[in-house]
This record gives sequence, structure tokens and C-alpha cells, in this order.
Amino acid sequence: MSYRFILSAIFAITLPLTAVGQNAPTRIIVPFTAGGATDTLARGLASRLSEAWDRPVVVENKPGAAGTIGSRQVALSSPDGNTLLIVASGHATNELVHEKLPYKTLDDFTPIAQIVDVPNVLLVPKNSPYQNVMQLIAASKEAPDLLSYGTSGIGTSVHLAGELFKAMSGAKMEPVFFKGDSESLSNVVGEHVPVSVNTVPGAKGQIDAGKVRALAVTSQQRVPILEDTPTISEAGVPGYEVSTWFGILGPKGMDPDEVKRINADIRTAMTNTEVVKQLSDRGMIVKIGSPSDFDQLIRNEIDKWRPIIGSMDMRGKN
Repeated sequence: MSYRFILSAIFAITLPLTAVGQNAPTRIIVPFTAGGATDTLARGLASRLSEAWDRPVVVENKPGAAGTIGSRQVALSSPDGNTLLIVASGHATNELVHEKLPYKTLDDFTPIAQIVDVPNVLLVPKNSPYQNVMQLIAASKEAPDLLSYGTSGIGTSVHLAGELFKAMSGAKMEPVFFKGDSESLSNVVGEHVPVSVNTVPGAKGQIDAGKVRALAVTSQQRVPILEDTPTISEAGVPGYEVSTWFGILGPKGMDPDEVKRINADIRTAMTNTEVVKQLSDRGMIVKIGSPSDFDQLIRNEIDKWRPIIGSMDMRGKN
């Protein structure tokens, strides 16, 4: 059973929600390829909101340039509540990595709600000779040109997870950029890259199928659905911790009352007890706050990563 099918079933639970907006369809823009964690989460949420609002809520994939192509489309959209954007934590750091963005991160969007936190996982192909994190680090130091790692775009959370791993461990690995989590995952499954950093929900199916092996998770604590997989900190890089968050934005200038209503409906959809449990079983931690909470999270992430990205000399390398 596919991960997307499972999430669709989770969100199909019928709950009374507040109908908002007009009869026009709402679009949720996913700035990454279909099949990854961002896309799967968006499709489940779209299904629930469509029921709530009694009108279509459709998902459109607009991948490329570490999520900036799809984000620009939403930034230029009408602030009528009919075009929304699902973003991962790389949205906050894109401005620190790219010399010029086609929008202003803090000025051109309306924060609506954070929805989940998601840990990442360090993967190798099933036949990889590396059995643990320290073996991987040692091999990269012995042959600096030997290893690369797959990731879904410059400045994304999984890319920063990889670069922070290199900085803290001394590992020598060059990133190989793909258009999304699913594409980098398929390349490590196919042994086209020797290492990849992916979200836990996106990778869980391939881990369970034995097509890849999980060396470590990037979160501060072990992930219950991968309980035998150590954290990178436990595996030999003390103090290491990175997670991905996801949230919903709209274009700038949205009506504050409309933003509150959408936030309330997202909260109702995401915080049902069964939904919370089943998302947790997939590796997602539900975390809904107010629009202002989400705005502050984005600002805090920019401040957190600014010195780290600056020290990595990543700006403009896109």
C-alpha cells in the first residue's frame, strides 16, 4: 500500500468543518515534484478542505529551483484565498542561499499555519558497504572525491541537513541536486548516488521494502517508526539536529478574517485524534499554531541559519 494512499485514507475521516470562501476552486501549489512528502501532505489536506468548503481544492505541482518557481507563482496571485502554497523549511532559507529571489520571503506572503514537523534520514543503497555513520565519514575522508549525496535543491532542509553533517563531522561529500524528495530517493534506490538525505515519511516505504538502508535520523530524538535507527548525534556527531517543517502560506494582502478561518479549518483537519496518530505512525508530528506563530517561526529560522549558511559559503551557488 502506497504512502500517498495511506495519507489519503487518514484525511478521509469525516469531521464537521467551517465552510469558507466562494464557490471557485482553491489551488494548493506544491513547489516540488509529485510523490514526495510535501506533495503527499498537500493532497491529503486538499481532500479534507474540499469537504469542508464544499468546492474543489486541487493540488498543482510547480517544481524547480529549490521551490522558488512555485512560490513565485503564489506570490503573484490574487489574495482572495483561492491560491495557497505549501512550503517546507527551505522556504525560509532560500533568501540566504540564492543571490536573487523572484519574491521577498517575509513581505510577499501571508503566513496561515504551520502544519507538521518531519525528521530527515540519512540513506544509503541496500548494497552499500557503509553500515553506520562513522564508516561513511571515514570513507569520505580517505577518498574525498569518492562520495556525493542526493538532496532536493539548494537551501532545502535536506540540503542544509547534509551540509551541517559535513561541517560537524568533517565528511567530504558533494551534493547532487534533484527537483524533489522523491527524485533524490529514486536515485539512491537505483544506486546512482551513494548517499541521500530524505524526509522520513517520503523514505519509509523504501526502507521497509529493503531497497535502501537508514544509517541515522537527523532529529534530536529517535523516530518511533524507525526506533532501531540512531540519531546522527548518537551515531558519532554530538549535538547534530535538523528537522523539516511544513506550512501553508497565501499571497500577501489576504483578509485577516479569511486567514483566521482557513487556519481554523486546517487545525480541525489536522488535529483529529486519529489523524494525529496515523500521521505520527508515518513519521509526521502535527504542530498547528496561529498565523502569527508561523510568521515568527519563519523569521526565527532565517536568524538561526544565517550564520551557518554564511560560514558554509553557500550563497549564490545555485
